[in-house]
Amino acid sequence: MLSCLADYFKGRIMKLDIDFVRTQFSQLDDEPEFVFAANAGGSYICNQVNNLMEHYNRHTRVQPYSRFSPSHEAGEAMDRAKQLWADALNIDLSELTIGPSTSMNTYVIAQAIGAGWQSGDEIIVTNQDHEANSGVWRRKAEEKDVTIRQWSVDTDTGLLDVEQLLPLLNDKTRWVFFTHCSNIVGTANPVEEITSQVKANTKAKVFVDAVAYAPHHISDLKALGVDGYAFSLYKVFGPHQGLLYVNSDIYSNLTSQVHYFLAGNPAKDFNPAGPQHAQVAACAGVIDYFDALHQHHFGETNARVTDKMIDLSGLIQQHENELAAPLLDFLADHKDIRLIGKPDTNDDDRAPTIAFKPLKQSSQSLVYQLQDAGIGTENGDFYAHRLVTDLGIDPDDGVVRLSLVHYNQQADVDKIIRELDKAVN
Repeated sequence: MLSCLADYFKGRIMKLDIDFVRTQFSQLDDEPEFVFAANAGGSYICNQVNNLMEHYNRHTRVQPYSRFSPSHEAGEAMDRAKQLWADALNIDLSELTIGPSTSMNTYVIAQAIGAGWQSGDEIIVTNQDHEANSGVWRRKAEEKDVTIRQWSVDTDTGLLDVEQLLPLLNDKTRWVFFTHCSNIVGTANPVEEITSQVKANTKAKVFVDAVAYAPHHISDLKALGVDGYAFSLYKVFGPHQGLLYVNSDIYSNLTSQVHYFLAGNPAKDFNPAGPQHAQVAACAGVIDYFDALHQHHFGETNARVTDKMIDLSGLIQQHENELAAPLLDFLADHKDIRLIGKPDTNDDDRAPTIAFKPLKQSSQSLVYQLQDAGIGTENGDFYAHRLVTDLGIDPDDGVVRLSLVHYNQQADVDKIIRELDKAVN
């Protein structure tokens, strides 16, 4: 995450206008006393996305890209969404694929990348990742007789140490796969630094899963220097779609995954199922929301979408740090709780995705008590099965995870702490 904790506008320190934010999510009005703390599994959808989805389904629900209206309008809506997201990520339109989910996107791109692997090649994976950025690469490597090297977490904290990665790199390393932010540990890895280290020491490529990071910050992918990057929009206030970036510089090394007569079209090569039309069009609504949020705080501006994301990240990070800090303090200080990951937000790299293990009761028992108190949270391994297991935790019961985003408010945190204090024993 960015180190900036405050932005300045017209000579004063700005803070996120949480009241404005919450007006953009109608679902927050459904149960005013309910605290939604399971955002890492899927966030609420902003109103802009719902409006676009409804319009598409009511007025342009036809096969897109024909000359007749509403087919032409439908195609324009999809193209608008794709271009907005390419601009936001600072990538070329040809480098963006919008598919049904990150799990499906990584599966498909694993086939495209792995087809060129040869016996004796090596890849590096971690045990910190969601299985979508681990299992697909491991299976393909086993199929191709490629050596798998694991960059392992500290088994007490769940954190990765960059210094532990370097000895794993060598001339045979073809790809390094890791997460921008673990959906359990909640701490952002320094992607730009790691990528720079990998490329300074090898010719290897880098692929990053940002599913747990993108809800808190939209990255400039060219600045990060990665070769592949993926996240799910249904966890970033949007429809159930996944965004996949593949650097055009490596296309010649990949195998197309579509019908033979469509191969060579970057918009189709890594999406064999084809686009889900209404969902793709509605992806524009997330950028429309961010644009409205930026205009509300910074006024009218002609800034690039990428720069608007940077402006907003400071506001969002400051707000999310303020949400996470008291909750982390409570959990870190409690003798009957094992907190996973960093215990504070001091380094500005701690997302408010907070997992812990109660020591005197099951995670499920504690979660049921929180749910009965009106707090939406869950327990389990959250598809980070390798991580939870290697941390010495039963993956069936798993950890309790409280995941917040910027539309959560201080009252939510107060209620969570109050109910935790009652329930933990």
